Amino acid sequence: MTLYSRRECLQQAAGLSAGLAATVWPSWVGASSPVFERKTLAEVAKALGAKSLTLSADVKLNTLDYAENGASVPMDISTSLSGVSSFALFVEKNPVPLAAVIKLTEGVGSSLTMHIKMAQTSVVYGLVLLNDGRAFYAKKEVKVVLGSCGGTSDTVDDVEAKRATEPTKIRTQIQGESALVRMRMAHEMESGQRKNAAGKVVMAWHIDRVVISHNAKEVMTADWGPGVARHPYLQFNLKSAKLGDKLSVFWRDNKGASRTDDLLIL
Repeated sequence: MTLYSRRECLQQAAGLSAGLAATVWPSWVGASSPVFERKTLAEVAKALGAKSLTLSADVKLNTLDYAENGASVPMDISTSLSGVSSFALFVEKNPVPLAAVIKLTEGVGSSLTMHIKMAQTSVVYGLVLLNDGRAFYAKKEVKVVLGSCGGTSDTVDDVEAKRATEPTKIRTQIQGESALVRMRMAHEMESGQRKNAAGKVVMAWHIDRVVISHNAKEVMTADWGPGVARHPYLQFNLKSAKLGDKLSVFWRDNKGASRTDDLLIL
């Protein structure tokens, strides 16, 4: 992951169009799961079943110090703790702070990378929940030069007229007895605040459910909110992977559209 210095970010930001303004996210934007209505990390942890919440050096959150554009900020979360049940990414100053909840199984490693939106400079939290009910977290402040882009959307008024038709791009790389998996899903991930060329507000339209399967067995499920970046990127390690195995990814959005894509690991 590339880390930018403050000087580099400011220099690059100066070259961007003055028409890019910080996003004003509406308070009504939400996701299908009630946990996305929670406004603090403690409330999210409790809603996910945590019995305790502790800052821990065993949780690593690697991200930018300065984000040139909050529309897509990479987040790496990992842990050395055993018995992990799920990860969550939480952006304190986003109107919908909870960006994603990812449930893991023993079939995947305890690390992943995603790209999320940030409306402004904020503390970001990486939350790890264990099977025994304990929760641990890491945090880091990310200074955002330009908030998640509120520019003109090319999505039409009626999202029914613009369904994603492109398949999910999936890449795998065998590494010993596991495989590094990278995927990018084709979806606009509209948060509900942008206007199109006609000046009309484009309704919230984003993937809210993801299921990843290995040889027809679910290994990861995720609930996503409007804080996941456009054309979502996901990277993780798939355990016990070998050539010829079948990897499948299913997603559903908040308007009921869905898609499944498969790949044979070669």
